[in-house]
Amino acid sequence: MKKNKKFLTKDAVSSEKLERGLHHWLSTPEFTGSDQFISVRVEVEVGNGHPFHRHPDMEEIIYVLSGRAEQWLEDEKKVLERNEAAFIPENMVHATYNVGEEPLIFLAILSPAKDLEDSMVDVSKEEPWCNLKNES
Repeated sequence: MKKNKKFLTKDAVSSEKLERGLHHWLSTPEFTGSDQFISVRVEVEVGNGHPFHRHPDMEEIIYVLSGRAEQWLEDEKKVLERNEAAFIPENMVHATYNVGEEPLIFLAILSPAKDLEDSMVDVSKEEPWCNLKNES
């Protein structure tokens, strides 16, 4: 796929409302032609989040732009605030929840670029993940 230089203006960025938040797709193979990474700006409403899941063949960085994220890396959690980040190795179970009083906005960068829905394995209904957040 040919890679094209692009200015990612607000009119050019593709936005999609998903159950887990509003996604502004900055770089995908279809949009930029890059097979190196996916970049998405995510807005999560108070109390909502990305339930426990893993990406078997992708690494991820989550960088908080505003708000407060309860970030889980397997069974360990930390509240991340503005300008803090988490690195998630491939196949590691993780989750991100908005625990603040305002929208959580973060940038997620995943590599290599793949179809995210097909490369995301939801484990939120499996033990121990289905009860982990409630126990904390």
